[in-house]
Amino acid sequence: MFKFKPKIPTLARIPSEIRLSSQWIKARSSSNEDINVEKLFVDQEVQKLLTDLTEIDLEYKVFRPRRTSIQQRSHFALMTEERLEKTRERMREEARRFLQFVPVKEPRVESVQILAQDSELKDFDTSKFVFTDITFDATDQDRTVVVREPDGTLRTANPEEHDRMNRTYYQKPNRPVNAPALFTDPYLQNALDKNEHEFVLDWACWFYEPDDPSYIRLSQLVFDRINESGKFHVITSTRHFGPFTFFLALNDNVPKLLNYFGGLGRLADCANLVRLQKAVRPDWRVTIAQGDSDEKIVKDFIKQNARFRDQIGDLQAFISTGKVKSEHEAEKHFGLRERLGRVDKRRVRITSGNIRGSEGPLGELSDEYSVKVVKSEGTVGSDGTEKKEEGRGRGRWRSRDQNTDDKKEE
Repeated sequence: MFKFKPKIPTLARIPSEIRLSSQWIKARSSSNEDINVEKLFVDQEVQKLLTDLTEIDLEYKVFRPRRTSIQQRSHFALMTEERLEKTRERMREEARRFLQFVPVKEPRVESVQILAQDSELKDFDTSKFVFTDITFDATDQDRTVVVREPDGTLRTANPEEHDRMNRTYYQKPNRPVNAPALFTDPYLQNALDKNEHEFVLDWACWFYEPDDPSYIRLSQLVFDRINESGKFHVITSTRHFGPFTFFLALNDNVPKLLNYFGGLGRLADCANLVRLQKAVRPDWRVTIAQGDSDEKIVKDFIKQNARFRDQIGDLQAFISTGKVKSEHEAEKHFGLRERLGRVDKRRVRITSGNIRGSEGPLGELSDEYSVKVVKSEGTVGSDGTEKKEEGRGRGRWRSRDQNTDDKKEE
């Protein structure tokens, strides 16, 4: 017996070339209509700049301890310097594979296609009927899913219904049928307050497809909150930092990230971020010559964008004084010269006379905090020298003193 499979026309995706505007660009203008975001993101120059901006922190970010269901035992090995360097290079190559960027895709069209209008089926049932193609060779992307409405209309499924049927028939671990509550407020904001940005974005990549409209809305929401709060450190050295930086450059919103790089003294990254902005927006007002140095590019950006000066205070301080943000804060609030590498090499003898002053080992901290000296080992005489008190020692020294006194009495 032959089975005839009806040929259902699939809903064709609208090419990115004929889209009115990209969903990744918030500001609507005539110049934005000419930007092909998907093609621009995979451009060789843009990818190189994004890769250079994504620092590789092997110990504290890429290969940091993580919560997994598989227990792994730590491995220690004794290596030569040559073997250690080869191992580190191999780890860097593996880290580059882990940091491969999440693709930036335009969202699928959320409109549906009407396949048939069967009025005789109207009010047959109060619920919708969903028909899913579960053929073995069908993939999650091209699987046919159609919906019969209660009024008799047969239509194609929208992206949310299509993906929900895939999750229903082809389940995967940690991918429930319905979207987790974590992707909506207030649970989303609670996770971001705990700096769980990477966890949220990783789970979103596992739950959604890159061209899912819900994924694009969620990722943009997380990106905006990172930029507003200035918590750029939570997303550095991750596979999401490239799309995040690209999203900021698309929307001409790089000052805060530029100030973050400047506060860390990363002048080369500041220049690369300006180059990225120019590559994404060729009509941008900032001009960059072929042989311009990193410092000149950053200075030209500051000069030609006076409206951003209030947002790039740390960068301007680094350009003018050569000090990073941590040094300014240390000198302003703590006065700890040791943290800045300017350690006083003179050996200070701690006495009750100098421990309370600014010349003592506490430095300027002695003016902010009261110092109390407890005399436990000896007393200080009128000439400033310490004198040992009899019978005040501890441990074996006290026992030795007692034995000496006993011998004298005998």
